[in-house]
Amino acid sequence: MPPLQSSRHVVWQNTSSPRPTSARAAPRFDSGPADAAPPGLLRLSLSNTNLIKMAHSSSTRARWLKLRHLEVLLAIARAGSLTAAAELLHMSQPAVSQWLADIEAALGVPLFLRGRRLRPTPYADAVLRHAERTLGDTQRLQQEIAAIRGGAVGLVRIGTMMAGASGLLPSVVRRIRRDDSMVRMVVVEDIAAGLWSRFERNEIDLILGRLDEHALGSAYMREALYQDPYRVICGPQHLLARRRRLTWADTMRFPWIMPPSPTRLRQAIEATFTKQGLALPEVWLDSVSFTTNQVLLQETECLSVLSHSAARYYKSLKLLQELPLELTVNIGDVGMVWNDPRPGPALLRVLDALREESRRMLA
Repeated sequence: MPPLQSSRHVVWQNTSSPRPTSARAAPRFDSGPADAAPPGLLRLSLSNTNLIKMAHSSSTRARWLKLRHLEVLLAIARAGSLTAAAELLHMSQPAVSQWLADIEAALGVPLFLRGRRLRPTPYADAVLRHAERTLGDTQRLQQEIAAIRGGAVGLVRIGTMMAGASGLLPSVVRRIRRDDSMVRMVVVEDIAAGLWSRFERNEIDLILGRLDEHALGSAYMREALYQDPYRVICGPQHLLARRRRLTWADTMRFPWIMPPSPTRLRQAIEATFTKQGLALPEVWLDSVSFTTNQVLLQETECLSVLSHSAARYYKSLKLLQELPLELTVNIGDVGMVWNDPRPGPALLRVLDALREESRRMLA
């Protein structure tokens, strides 16, 4: 397999598929007692007409909710109790309780069952997800306005995994800064789970990394850029670094630094050993801290894995050594995922630069 192999450049879209500064209570909504459970929660024999009226009434009241209500709601959910939320928000406990009652009245459903600890109802998860998304949209708008006010054409927040951080993304940043200095970029590096969490809260606009099941099964826009297989790595002074011919059995003598279970990369490593008819090696450490891993690889006899592009980069710096052993299980092409089918000029410029630089890397 060549070090980097091209993937088809096809865009896919799956169609199947707080902070209050005052303790002043929010306006009351005229919908009855806030603590009363809605009829639809306890009585299942309502007529269709009544259900339609309830949905329309709830939708109308929900329009009165403001961003501050959503901030308070998220603070309550994170704190787990009204008392803890009051301390977090620098408000009195009765004021926080009033805010929650007003939110529930506006939506027409109870969100938490009261007690020493608040217990979320089945409605809470959906409301909290939309609250996070709405506040993320608002933060995104504020940041983009600030960028445009500063002379940029827009702001692009990029979340990257290791697969894109060492080679492709730096080239993209250099290209954009050279050709179009009016695009402002913010880069965050994390593992896949962290990036997806940020992406779904609209804290980042673009994910650069492996196109895993999450990406392939989502309704988001996505595009494969190239293949970047994982290779075994070690420190420059490792005993195996001097050998040109190696088998997977040779690695069994040494301890390993592994990604945590049950990540897809960990599963791919274990599957590779199984395909070779070998038992699993000694796992010295489960870690996603590349800085820690790098130091340990340099100072011990540990082995680990890294994408070929990243391994090649760190080998050029004489920090790590890449061994001629490649995972036999492919965990996905390197690609990009974004949400907007009609991206603005700044995001469009970044997407185009990623395509151009990935083609240059493969040339």
